[in-house]
Amino acid sequence: MEVVTHRVLRVVALIALVAGIFGSASALTVQAADGASLLFAPTTGTFTVGSTFNVSIIVNTGGSSINAVRADITFPASKLQVVNPSAGTSFISIWVNQPAFSNTAGTISFQGGLPSPGIKTDSGVVSTITFRATAPGVAKLTFRDTSQVLANDGQGTDLLSSHGDATYALNLAAPEGPVVSSSSHPDQNAWYQNRSVNLEWEEVAGATGYSYVFDQNPRTTPPEREDANTTRTASVTANQDGRWYFHIRAKVASWGGTSHYAVLLDGTPPAAFTPTIDPTNPEPGKRPELKFLTTDAMSGIEHYEMQLVALDNASQETPFFVEQVSPVRLPELSAGTYQVIVRAYDQAGNSSDGKVEFKVVTPTSGSTISRIPLLQNTYLTNLALIFTGIIVLCLLFWLLLRRRRRPIDVIHDIQRLEQETVRKESELMKTIQAARSLEQSIESQVQHEAGAQPPVKPPETQTLAATPSPDTDAPPDFLRPNQPPRQ
Repeated sequence: MEVVTHRVLRVVALIALVAGIFGSASALTVQAADGASLLFAPTTGTFTVGSTFNVSIIVNTGGSSINAVRADITFPASKLQVVNPSAGTSFISIWVNQPAFSNTAGTISFQGGLPSPGIKTDSGVVSTITFRATAPGVAKLTFRDTSQVLANDGQGTDLLSSHGDATYALNLAAPEGPVVSSSSHPDQNAWYQNRSVNLEWEEVAGATGYSYVFDQNPRTTPPEREDANTTRTASVTANQDGRWYFHIRAKVASWGGTSHYAVLLDGTPPAAFTPTIDPTNPEPGKRPELKFLTTDAMSGIEHYEMQLVALDNASQETPFFVEQVSPVRLPELSAGTYQVIVRAYDQAGNSSDGKVEFKVVTPTSGSTISRIPLLQNTYLTNLALIFTGIIVLCLLFWLLLRRRRRPIDVIHDIQRLEQETVRKESELMKTIQAARSLEQSIESQVQHEAGAQPPVKPPETQTLAATPSPDTDAPPDFLRPNQPPRQ
């Protein structure tokens, strides 16, 4: 969300820059400066509960021209309420978002800009906020880190380098009636656990009676009745935690003005919590880190205290609680079992304990890498080991699949060879059948020709002359039967 808002402010700055280019004859050069700042005016003040007061947001551009501002502010919702986040008195002319506020969360925000050449000022008013004081105490206004002051440089450079806070004292109205005090709850700005309150007030000259009310409204006016005794004291009891008010007025000839006295009550301890140790089982000589955090719904957390106990050392004296702020780096510890107790205190003095036990263990022998137990390696080392193991498992799985597929491949080859053999046999049979058909055709033709021509008788007179010479094509001797061999 913050990134989107920043981009929107940049867009506003760019639009303002373009508008200035078209609306002016020449552009102004932005010069380097020490940085811009956001301030409240006034920064201090004392105001009465129930009254309203104005606080202005001031920007100092630090010598540079700016054209966009974002002011995110926090305030105590339990003591102040926003009545009107006015945008009327401001040098801002283009509002990205209209001023928005939350009296529940205690936040208010302004986002806007103006055309180029922007503004160069040491006390420009961004806006004026009207607050109403709702409870006594100290109210502090602060700028959040998301606040920005953007330069008129076409790039939306954030020039904000510092911002100031404001602190206001909020008091109940000055006594218009009797001056009230309390022996049991003397400070109207302090929190107390005891819900039974003892109150006293000064005598009003000529008063014939007093009327008082004890409730949680800071502006109650007691009814016109005489319900206080002549001792000018009262004991009241609250039925719950919170901000309570004692209201009293006196009757002289008629009923006079009312005085108010604040009583802040909190008898509930902070929320339960459990501290954490990192690492959970440190080695001897190491310094583990302790972290803790809790909340208090009424008065808020005031501070934390910590105690470290060695459970294996029965002779150890009980250590003191020492005030600490989270996180805490514990001292170097020897092997053994320890307990840390963190005690959280609220503004009224209520406390809540959070406990955690841990062991400091000596590394065990076994498979090590760089002399570190295998299960206590660093994150990167364990990650490398896991990755290597995955690769090895994948390789083994691939080899197993390869071994299982070899018989399948052989069977496939045999089946393919059988199919090829059957095909060749089929082709050979076809060839043999064709040869036989051709042979039968030739024999049939020869027989047919032999039956059609009479046999030829050899001439008797030419026996000797017809004797073939050795150079003719006569058949060899071994093919001529019943003839003696040549001499």
